[in-house]
Amino acid sequence: MSTPTMRGAAGLALLLLCTANFLDAMDVSTIGVALPAIQTELGLEATSLQWAVSAYVLGYGGFLLLGGRVADIFGHRRVFLWGLAVFAAASLSGGFVDSGPTLIAARLVKGISAAFTAPAALALLLSVFGEGPARAKALGLFASTGAAGYVLGMVLGGVATIVSWRATLVMGAPVALLTLALAPFVLPADKRRSGPRPSFDWAGAITITPGLLLFVFGITNAASEGWGATPTWGALVGAAALIALFFVVEIRHSDPMVPLAIFRKAKLSHANIVAGLFQGVYVGFQFVATLYYQNVVGWSALITGLSFAFGGVCVMVLAPRFATMAQKHGATGLMTLGTALMALGYVVWVLGLGRLDPILLAALSQVPMGVGYAMTYPSVQVAALSDVKEDQSGLASGLLFAAFQIGGGIVLAAASAVFAAAPGAGWDTYAAGAAFVAALSVFTLLVAALGPRDRRMPAAVGQPAE
Repeated sequence: MSTPTMRGAAGLALLLLCTANFLDAMDVSTIGVALPAIQTELGLEATSLQWAVSAYVLGYGGFLLLGGRVADIFGHRRVFLWGLAVFAAASLSGGFVDSGPTLIAARLVKGISAAFTAPAALALLLSVFGEGPARAKALGLFASTGAAGYVLGMVLGGVATIVSWRATLVMGAPVALLTLALAPFVLPADKRRSGPRPSFDWAGAITITPGLLLFVFGITNAASEGWGATPTWGALVGAAALIALFFVVEIRHSDPMVPLAIFRKAKLSHANIVAGLFQGVYVGFQFVATLYYQNVVGWSALITGLSFAFGGVCVMVLAPRFATMAQKHGATGLMTLGTALMALGYVVWVLGLGRLDPILLAALSQVPMGVGYAMTYPSVQVAALSDVKEDQSGLASGLLFAAFQIGGGIVLAAASAVFAAAPGAGWDTYAAGAAFVAALSVFTLLVAALGPRDRRMPAAVGQPAE
């Protein structure tokens, strides 16, 4: 579909895939600023309220490896369409929730559906665009919409909350339904296999999926109940046992769900580590900054959301360009520069906390953060997919998206623990949280800088290097 006569169809396919990617990413953060309104209407306790956000991350992070492998085996378009249909239905049902459990259930189902659509969408993009600059540009646009969804989710949530907190749950449904209606006519049909379909690794699926679910649950629960709570450490112990069993199963399986050789790909493994760290640091920063702006400064949910808008604009405008640069000149250098700019933004924020006017503080920190995020997000995608074959692109995408989600959960739990323990240690709560985020961002910079050197980028993302 990369021939000149198909550019229009390829462009429309890219639009649909980017739209779905934006919706998946947006839902991670869009409900955050609506939590006070939800608590008032549904009468939720703080521990239950936290799961309105965390349930989505639980489903998303827990099912991503399964989603990526299912897409590779049963067809990228087929899995994308089914996942998007479930996402739309769960979004619509969110408008009718009348209790905490129904709200959490709707969010969980949306997260699970995103775990299937996200890796399938990225794999479809790689198959739609041929080798060369077209694929690099398409990947840049795809990365920019995902990053913009993460960053602008709070902005859109703040605007939607003016109408109703339920609007934060429902607003993605019309877009998802329109995308679903057009996708069968635009996206390429799944290729017919010349040989037998690979057998599905059920043993791997029933160990890694609940293992990841328990791991994400344990990390997320630590943010609300602490690391010493029985559900927290019990879930983490169970996760460790299941994940260890998963590796045993995969070593012995003839057609494993996750071929362990994929972890020997240096660029993919490094990109996953950086993705988890830098996204986790950003999620931790959002947590601290949101509470500071609303509880200390007294900003509304809308103004708080808008304080992150500049970063989202940077991502939307600059990420496609940086993706092309990463494809041409190598991802590691750009990834390092991006994480350095983000670290600068976090350091500026912690040093200016309580000293600068809040508007000036937000502006000065958002400039390097926004540009840095726009560099880092597409760079890790280019690096992760630069040396995997197309029939493993769904799995590699699932690994990358899982790193984003799990990294966010781990750092958020750690930031929450620092936040809660600071008063007892004689620290200012917000200064301690911000200092933790800034310190971790410097560590992320060091990890990014130590990545594999880019000798020669392959001709196209998704094609293995020679």
